[in-house]
Amino acid sequence: MANEVNSKVDIDGQSLSIESMVKIAREGATVGLPPVAWEQIRSGRGVVERTVSRGDLVYGVTSSVGAKTGVLLDPENYTEFNQRLLETHNFGHGPTASHEVVRSMLVILLNSMASGRLGVRPILAEKIVDALNSDRYFTVHLWGSTGESDMSPVVDIVLDLYDDVQLAAGEAIALINSSALSIGSAALAVHDIEKVLRSGCVVAALSMEGFAANPSILSNAAVRSRPFDGLALAAKLIKSELEGSYIYKEHGPRHLQDPLCFRSLPITYGNAFDVLDFAKKQIGIELNASQNNPVVSIEDDAMVSVANFDMLSLSMALDALRLALAPVVTGSTERLAKLVDSYWSGLSVGLIDADELGLPGFNGLAQVHKSLTSEARLLAAPTVNELASSSHSNGNLDRVSMASLSARRSMEMATLSKSILAFELQVAAQAVEIRKVQTMLGANTTRIFRFVRNLLPFAGGSQRVPHPAPLMDALEEIDYELQRILCPLRETGCSQAV
Repeated sequence: MANEVNSKVDIDGQSLSIESMVKIAREGATVGLPPVAWEQIRSGRGVVERTVSRGDLVYGVTSSVGAKTGVLLDPENYTEFNQRLLETHNFGHGPTASHEVVRSMLVILLNSMASGRLGVRPILAEKIVDALNSDRYFTVHLWGSTGESDMSPVVDIVLDLYDDVQLAAGEAIALINSSALSIGSAALAVHDIEKVLRSGCVVAALSMEGFAANPSILSNAAVRSRPFDGLALAAKLIKSELEGSYIYKEHGPRHLQDPLCFRSLPITYGNAFDVLDFAKKQIGIELNASQNNPVVSIEDDAMVSVANFDMLSLSMALDALRLALAPVVTGSTERLAKLVDSYWSGLSVGLIDADELGLPGFNGLAQVHKSLTSEARLLAAPTVNELASSSHSNGNLDRVSMASLSARRSMEMATLSKSILAFELQVAAQAVEIRKVQTMLGANTTRIFRFVRNLLPFAGGSQRVPHPAPLMDALEEIDYELQRILCPLRETGCSQAV
């Protein structure tokens, strides 16, 4: 993990983590480059300058690019070529990136520079450090990247940030052959999805009590029989919330076999945790890997033509994670539907007692919940099988990873999932109170229930069903607060509530 002291993160090109990225992009941490990073930047630039002085033919450095690959550039035109190269990729449009995503892009660019593999001058890194530490804003358009380098979005930053700097040989290609948007967004998305999964285990525990579900699914025997790491973690997290709950007592569960949205809870969340581990590993590598072509090899004193801009590993990891999240949100909407349906829950219609007006209660909320889940599930569609064109640049760029789209969909799916969980939490609390078991909950679910009631009132009689906005805001702004307040969640599970 990058060295973090007093809200400052050292960027060295080798140890950037998802946690450090979040600290800088979202929490406003400042950055600095340690001496080793400056030395790597200078060494990398030395490789480029020696390559240029020898007159070696190198893509984008001493030769042109794309359809004109191999056309030797006149050294007198390096500066003009760099400027034109930026301008010919400045076609981004549509919605713009959030400030936190832009900051994540700057971090990726800076970390790549710090590795020395970009071969740029120190002044380019200095400019990014200043931009991050002054919290400078940039307008970056999200449309325009195929995931084989985020050229157009990066150019939005570069043209603004280096408007007073003449780029030297090889610097323009080094900057635009970056996947800063894809990787930065991916890191934030994975961070958010992990919080969704952990929060979801807390919400699921209260839903089980609202339904009077059978807790046998969390038993040691059940977990031992399917030795997946994710399943063991999910079962432990849900079980820890339910300690002391009435559903463990005789006649607590209503059914021997619950609907699968309840019965498969640890399996559904467990599978997502396993895929999350895979995605975190892949993105952790990508954060400190090269995405450039050509790549500067300080060790070999050479510039090597590569396809490092191919973000297939990133797209595949994110696609798998979204697919794993789809059953999670599907299960959430099914549990909510079962709770508001008197046939399944055994409770009043729409979870409203003594309604003299004949209102549907929480049934309307259930319909909205399904719409959110439907949209989230559509975002789970994989992107790695998409291809823009095989004819671009005379067929040279004949496949693409669509990494930026995959990352954007992952961020959107995480955001929708937060709302989906907020709805389920609200309905679970209502079901608990209608079932009149609020005094018989687990030690931690009692705190969860009180947390909800501090934000939303019980909907009784003809009282209007409260809008879940306060709960959504709490989940959005507090994030881990449910777990932090109720029960510290660790990789080994949690013991006693705080």
